[in-house]
Amino acid sequence: MKNILTTLLYLIAIVSVSIAQTATLKVTLRNTSINKFSVFIPKLSMSRDYLKKSFFEISLDKDNSALYTFSITKPEFINIYCRTSNLNTSSALNYQLYLSPGDSINLQADFKKPNYGIIITGQGSNNNQPLLSIIKDIDLEKFNGDTIPNRITAFIKKQEYSDKKHFQEYADLYKPTAPFLMAYQLNLNYYFINAYFSFKENNKFQIRESYKRNFNKWQYIQDSVFKILKIDNSNAIDVPNYLSFINNFVLREKEKLWEESAKHPISFYKKWYNTDTIIGTKLFNQDNQNLLKEKIINNTFTGKTAEYLYASLIDEALYDANPNNLVLIFQNFRKKYPDSDYISWYEPAINAVKLKQEQQKLTNDMVFAADNGSNLNNFNDVLALIKGKTILLDMWGTWCGPCRQEMEKNSKFLKEHFKDKGLDYLYIANYDQKNEDKWKELIAYFHLDGIHILANDKLNKDIMNKVKGTGYPTYVIIKKDGTYELSKAGYPMDRTVLIKQLEKAIAK
Repeated sequence: MKNILTTLLYLIAIVSVSIAQTATLKVTLRNTSINKFSVFIPKLSMSRDYLKKSFFEISLDKDNSALYTFSITKPEFINIYCRTSNLNTSSALNYQLYLSPGDSINLQADFKKPNYGIIITGQGSNNNQPLLSIIKDIDLEKFNGDTIPNRITAFIKKQEYSDKKHFQEYADLYKPTAPFLMAYQLNLNYYFINAYFSFKENNKFQIRESYKRNFNKWQYIQDSVFKILKIDNSNAIDVPNYLSFINNFVLREKEKLWEESAKHPISFYKKWYNTDTIIGTKLFNQDNQNLLKEKIINNTFTGKTAEYLYASLIDEALYDANPNNLVLIFQNFRKKYPDSDYISWYEPAINAVKLKQEQQKLTNDMVFAADNGSNLNNFNDVLALIKGKTILLDMWGTWCGPCRQEMEKNSKFLKEHFKDKGLDYLYIANYDQKNEDKWKELIAYFHLDGIHILANDKLNKDIMNKVKGTGYPTYVIIKKDGTYELSKAGYPMDRTVLIKQLEKAIAK
């Protein structure tokens, strides 16, 4: 009898743990033709969400309802999002939830009622009532172009004060759980710096000279917050405002260091590469993205925050098809965080990159113009080089994320589609004359059969002016008679459009 009782208690314990590791959400939408909604999980959101883990869609049934079960080990924020069915309005339901293991939330929304008539019931409803959870994105665009931070600072502070006031009212009224109170307070703590830092770093590109003149005023606000708020805070790793801030921080630090490398090369290479300017410049030019971001992470962050940002670095590099030092960085990450869940996330993709690098080699089908094309100064020189051929011209650069992405997605497919059909390929790399080694590495990595030119500035400018290219990558279809036209496929590339354009050119 005692053994039976022990077994029953054990089974109950297992069931309890199992229940505690999930949370269910039922969503019902009334008076709308919407048949699905989106779920966004900030904690799973990396720089680019390469693995598509943070954002997904859930379809509604015939009763406009859906039940979804989340596997979670601790409380976390999620967002429910869907746009209204009215084409004349841009409004959308954007609702933040705080789910804990064991929660069973019912969310009902009525699109004919003010604020969508949100009703929340079920286990955990005290953490998710509408007083706080309807997210209203603040509009900061009206401050774009401000040369001093007075207006934007006052606006964000006012919103912060309002949010904190509502938070206290909510706490008094609904008596939410202690973990919720702690997490939401942390999210509020990072609200100002996330909004201000994001605005400041974007706005400075619109007011370049004014920003330089008023730099101390903009920086003073930021430094004042940093004195009382931790940049490195593993306790805040699950809250949306902090995650958004630290991802943006690494990006902007990288941009700042790019400027430092040009303005103060001696001190820059001594601090960040522990070497002189000659060796440092070579290392920097080989990889001023992945390796530099790793240095920033290790210099500024620790623990769970550094672990997350390492994963974010790997995520962005995979998304941007940027293999530079990626295998090495993943190995460093694995040594630092051997038990990280992110290892199993990214290991298959990293192994694929490693295999591709091991197999990469230049072949006879990768033809380099004489002297890498350094003596070609205008588009006519290039047209003479490929006279009588139908060509797809790709204006790209080793530094260009969209260029690498498009190569990875489309190059192999296009070459298989047009095999033995009379189409040749010309790749002109721009702003890369100091990156010859990396240029050839990526040609081999992406297996770019075709003619290759390392453009000087004159050639790049002449081609882009003549084809009316506005950015990179730029695709141009060159016909046998020497006439040419800009690709109509857009970005991201619509392969169907480009294929039709190329087939028409080949037929002529």
